[in-house]
Amino acid sequence: MSVRRIVFVTAVVLTLLPSALLAGLVSDEYLRAMQEAGGAMEHPVAPPPFYQEHTFMVLAGFAVAVVGFLGLRLVRRRRSWKVAAAALVHEAVLVVDLVNSTYLATHYGNSFAMRAKSVLKDRMLEAAEVRGMTFAEDTGDGYFMTFPSVAVAVRTAMDLLKGLREQPPDLSPGPSLALRAAVSYGEILLDARDARHGAAINKAFRLEGLTEKNFTHVEGETKPHNIPDSDRIFLDEEAAQELTASEIPVRSVGFCRLKGFSGLHRVFEVQWESCP
Repeated sequence: MSVRRIVFVTAVVLTLLPSALLAGLVSDEYLRAMQEAGGAMEHPVAPPPFYQEHTFMVLAGFAVAVVGFLGLRLVRRRRSWKVAAAALVHEAVLVVDLVNSTYLATHYGNSFAMRAKSVLKDRMLEAAEVRGMTFAEDTGDGYFMTFPSVAVAVRTAMDLLKGLREQPPDLSPGPSLALRAAVSYGEILLDARDARHGAAINKAFRLEGLTEKNFTHVEGETKPHNIPDSDRIFLDEEAAQELTASEIPVRSVGFCRLKGFSGLHRVFEVQWESCP
């Protein structure tokens, strides 16, 4: 408990204690007086009402002190919520997810699935910390992270995929890890706890889960083809535009609809295998 809270509780108790003691003394004096008077009377005097008893007054004073303390905590907490202003920043969002995690658990056991997720977590954090991530959150089957730029986010995903290919973890008797990654770019809202919110985050999750059936042919555009189901990095248009100044090669995959977003959206893929 902080010093400020201790001072507050002490003040409340010291304020209410005299009243409670006085009420107790009054009730005792009242009882003695009535008993002395009752000695000269034919019938005994009835005891004082319960609300004038010493114990009741003490308990009532304690209850008032507790309610006051809790009320002060609530008021201060609400004030802190109002004072802590949210911030808006532009960041790159990276979402990485383990492919077919349910299949791994049902066919190779929960122990294997947990080992696969643990390997992904270790490799992901190792790659992200080197690149200067600004936020990370475990999503169960993967990770959601933010970075100061799209190039850094893409490089992090590339490091992860190349590392798993060049130094695959020993997960026998199960298959090697297969991942999907997606990067978006946009305005992110930071709340008082520094957590991230915004449409750019939702878009990255939608991009990560795309399959070939989600793409549609648009007149005048090349029909979508060679859409990988795993070990890929998808970008939205904003992220691809931010990446134009870098040497990272990308290709247009096609157009698709994203749940929660209106219209058609062009999707790009990072050609990480041919990137130095």
